[in-house]
Amino acid sequence: MENPRLIIFSDFDGTFTAKDVGNRIFTHFSGGANRRLVEDWKKGRITSRECLRGEAAITRVSPEELFPFLDSFELASGAEEFYRLIRGQNVPFSILSDGLDLYIKFILKKYDLEGIPFYANRGILRDGGLVIEFPFENDGCPRCGSCKGTRIAEIVGREPDKYEVIFIGDGLSDICAVPRADIIFARGDLLDFCRLNGLTAVEYGNFFDILDWLKSTGRITGISQSINNTGDKL
Repeated sequence: MENPRLIIFSDFDGTFTAKDVGNRIFTHFSGGANRRLVEDWKKGRITSRECLRGEAAITRVSPEELFPFLDSFELASGAEEFYRLIRGQNVPFSILSDGLDLYIKFILKKYDLEGIPFYANRGILRDGGLVIEFPFENDGCPRCGSCKGTRIAEIVGREPDKYEVIFIGDGLSDICAVPRADIIFARGDLLDFCRLNGLTAVEYGNFFDILDWLKSTGRITGISQSINNTGDKL
């Protein structure tokens, strides 16, 4: 059998970006009224869809307010360099998000990364507020708006043994991806979840750490000629 092909998936909010964009949008434009909903979601009292619909219902924002607000957000340290290097080595990469396409598109375009495929819920600006739609089926998952585990299964297809699946995340919305991944890079709530449940995860600080790991394990090559931990070309 041939060696499995590497395929990488990453969460967006607080993982590929330095901050949780979706949470900050809802908090800012609801005056913090969304915090109770987020806490209920974290404790499993409501689903992601219920949380997002509830947050959208109390959010008041116009395009003239939202897009300048979005322009302040940055990618996580090493995220851009990570993507450009693995793309150069023909490693498939996708963003899986239980957030909204509205801000993912904006931020990827800001960094000239519109070529990254992503899967997320749909956010629509309408009548001074936000409307949320859920275009993806979740294969029976009651927890998520767009289930990351289901998305991985769909992308990998019927022959998962042909792939070595890496997932990168930081939060509770990433839990469903864990059983579908061969290697988990985790921090924050996702790392706590893995440790609590006796699951193996590689702790990381930024995407340069992940690049170093991929190089040291022989999964990709050429990092030393491309970037260092400051993002400078060598």
